[in-house]
Amino acid sequence: MKRIRIALLAAAAIAVAGPVAAYAQVPPGMEQLKPYLQVKPIAGEDETVRVFFSPSCPFSRMYFQFFKNLEATLPAEKSFAFTPLVNKADGIEFALSYLAIQKYYPAYLHNFMEASFIGVQDKGLSTRNWAGIDKIGRAAHVPVSVPALVEAHAGSLGSSLQALLVLQKSLQITNTPAVAVAGTYIVTPEFTGGDAAMFSQLVNGVISMAR
Repeated sequence: MKRIRIALLAAAAIAVAGPVAAYAQVPPGMEQLKPYLQVKPIAGEDETVRVFFSPSCPFSRMYFQFFKNLEATLPAEKSFAFTPLVNKADGIEFALSYLAIQKYYPAYLHNFMEASFIGVQDKGLSTRNWAGIDKIGRAAHVPVSVPALVEAHAGSLGSSLQALLVLQKSLQITNTPAVAVAGTYIVTPEFTGGDAAMFSQLVNGVISMAR
C-alpha cells in the first residue's frame, strides 16, 4: 500500500490535525444557534442534502434508516450524499475506501456503510487499517478487494479526499451525524434533544426552508 500512503501524505496531515468526532453534540460556543447552525454558503452545494456519518458513531447507525428514507423521498431537483467525517478515530483509510466504492461500485455503498457500522460497533474491527477495511468490504459483498481498489486509484482518490477535507472544514462539521442542507444549514439530533420524530421534522423543515 505504499502508493496510497505516498499519494496521501498531505491529506493525512490535515486529517490527523482535525478534530475527533463528538457524537451528536453542539460545537462549543454554538448553542445559541439552535435549531440549526448556519455557515457561509458553499459553492456547488446549493441543491445538496449531505449527511456526514462515522462508522464508530452509534447515532449515525441509529439514524441510518431515516437517512436512507430521506434520500429516497427528496424532491427530484435535490441531490443526496452520505459523506464520511474524516477524523482520527476512523482514519483516512475508511474515507478513501468509501470514496472508492462511491465512485466505482455505488450499488454497494449502503451495504458498505451498514457493514462498517456492524464491523466497528459489534465486532471491534478497525477502519484505520486495511485488514479491517478488507473484512468490511467482504461483509458488504463488494465484488473486488476494497484495499486493492483504493490502491489502483490512489491518485484520483487522494484528490477527492483533499476536496472532502476542504468541504468538511468549510461546513464546520465536527460531529456525527450532521445534515448539511444547501451548503449553508447544519442540523444534528442534539438540536432536538435526541427526539427522533422532532429531528425528522427539523431536517425536513430546513430542507423546505432552503428551497
